[in-house]
Amino acid sequence: MVKKEVLANLIDGKKAAVLRVVLNSADELYLKEIALKSEVAITSTFRILQELLEMDVLRRREWKNSKVYSCQKNEKVDFLQELFKEDFDGLQEFVKAVKELEGVQEIILQGSQGKGKANVLLIGEQIDSGSVDQVCSSLKEKGYELSYLTLTKPQYTQMSKMGLYSGEKKVLE
Repeated sequence: MVKKEVLANLIDGKKAAVLRVVLNSADELYLKEIALKSEVAITSTFRILQELLEMDVLRRREWKNSKVYSCQKNEKVDFLQELFKEDFDGLQEFVKAVKELEGVQEIILQGSQGKGKANVLLIGEQIDSGSVDQVCSSLKEKGYELSYLTLTKPQYTQMSKMGLYSGEKKVLE
């Protein structure tokens, strides 16, 4: 792991930011999207993308006025993806964002956390589902699918007694 970190740190910060975005995206991306997600100026992003195209790391698809970029499928890209792989814990990010919302008393993982997805019960009073939906939407953009259900404490207790929420449960917050 230390070798990867040293190598990643030798690469220019802007180039590393652009690489993280394109290497960790399953979708084709527009120049503007890459610039926004990497927080690198659009002109610098364009220059970096041109370098990556010349190195055969990226490919560009064009039609009319649109251009999208995506990773090639070769050994260079495999190596870079391993180097810049981001371990993303969507469940942890969800808990961190939602525990601050007014009315949330308890966050329970229902079942086990799968690869890139989880089911959560939010226990509390008058929880703002719009805010929770925004958090879930942001997680979905990063490839993490989270389903949730809001219940009051009495509802959860009654449904548990009825056996509707049997199985593995883990209190997260």
